[in-house]
Amino acid sequence: MNLELLEAFHQNYPEAADGYLERIKKDDGSKDAGCATYAITLQFNRVGSLLAIGCNDGRIEIWDHVTRRISKVLVAHAHPVCSLNWSRDSKRLLSASTDNTVSIWNVLSSACEQTFQFPCPVMKVQFNARKPDQLLVCPMRHAPVVISVPSGVPTIIQPEDENDLSIVASYDRRGRHIYTGNSKGKVCIYETNNFQLVSSFKSTSAANAAIKSIEFARRGEYFLLNCADRVIRVYNCEDALNANVTDPEPIKKLKDLVTGSHWRKCCFSGDGEYICAGSMKQHSIYLWERASGTLVKILHGQKSETLLNVCWHP
Repeated sequence: MNLELLEAFHQNYPEAADGYLERIKKDDGSKDAGCATYAITLQFNRVGSLLAIGCNDGRIEIWDHVTRRISKVLVAHAHPVCSLNWSRDSKRLLSASTDNTVSIWNVLSSACEQTFQFPCPVMKVQFNARKPDQLLVCPMRHAPVVISVPSGVPTIIQPEDENDLSIVASYDRRGRHIYTGNSKGKVCIYETNNFQLVSSFKSTSAANAAIKSIEFARRGEYFLLNCADRVIRVYNCEDALNANVTDPEPIKKLKDLVTGSHWRKCCFSGDGEYICAGSMKQHSIYLWERASGTLVKILHGQKSETLLNVCWHP
């Protein structure tokens, strides 16, 4: 059998809905955890064997991807969980909530190792992929903060414009740099070791191009910006790091040409060859080929449901 020929026709993106994750019904016919619980955020671990789901009631459900059953439930927060992130070895889980707390969980023992209190809700948390004792925290309407564990010593990533506090941030895939984006469409890149500014550039000159999120491919040197002007901009990391002379042009610009939808969540496929984005207008997921920018598929969900988050199995 010619494997090269098979590979040429093999699609590395989903063609249709594969199924649903349903809680097992109890003996009395009721569903486990109650019907009022629903997912807000979700995150696969590095190898894709476990899926962590943050719920509106503050609980974290850890699902086994093979059996598609809940393997563990963490009673984590008093308010909805809005961000989750796995450590590289999958032994710890980082969670953030609108109750103004960030917690580190031991997945095996279900114990909370450490909790950090903030003056406002935290919108995103992330482990440094190569330094598990370093956390990136994005509090609402505040500058991003890097926390050292277990000391809890914070380092604030000071924005260039002190009046602009609508800032998103993310580590690159190796944890060497921190990328930040503000409401004016400007990206700043900082060293992880000393937090010195490496480079900065404007993603666009448009006035309505606030950066809503920054996502990195698991493989390859690419990242994307989900901007408020409804355009997803894809960049090469090397071009961004050398952006002090001229602003780099995105290698691709992706958008919905028909409905002009805003994007609630964007991410790369596990191999970095595709990009998916969940629409804010309707329950639809758009899939593009990264290299060509071609829209290859639109997956439609039930019209009565709202899309809140999307992540691609690694």
